[in-house]
Amino acid sequence: MRQLVITILTGLALVASAPAQSATNPAEQHVIEQNLKDVHFAFDRYDLDDQARQTLQADADWLKANPNSRVSIAGNADERGGIVYNFFLSDKRAKITRDALLELGVPADRILFSTGWGKLYPVCNQSDESCWGENRRAHFTPGSELQTEVATQEQKLLPTIACATRDCK
Repeated sequence: MRQLVITILTGLALVASAPAQSATNPAEQHVIEQNLKDVHFAFDRYDLDDQARQTLQADADWLKANPNSRVSIAGNADERGGIVYNFFLSDKRAKITRDALLELGVPADRILFSTGWGKLYPVCNQSDESCWGENRRAHFTPGSELQTEVATQEQKLLPTIACATRDCK
């Protein structure tokens, strides 16, 4: 296990343990991206609506039909709200997504890691409801690959508001 420490401007440190990184081949990543759909949430909410439950049912069916696939779940928030609040909200989104998959019969060992990343990894950067709705999501990554590792190249463009590596000081 390795530890990731996220130190926020307020000095609060969030610690999460993640399984050791396994190399993800590009074909596996593509298959995950094509078959597992993000679960979206209403503003300031982490409960699952009917659409989210339908998405999760399809995701669970696919995971059960593909027993060699293992995933991690990254919860996300839109740009509104404070950094600390959005970290906790997005973490609840990741956890409820994981719990729903378990209830739908996905074995626990198939979900390697789930955590929230707040508003650090938006898929849309416009400031309107349509874009915010895209960013309020639980996102699947292959194996134990974390969203921070998927977006390594994009991190260089992010403002320095948090540290999500083993080398945080």
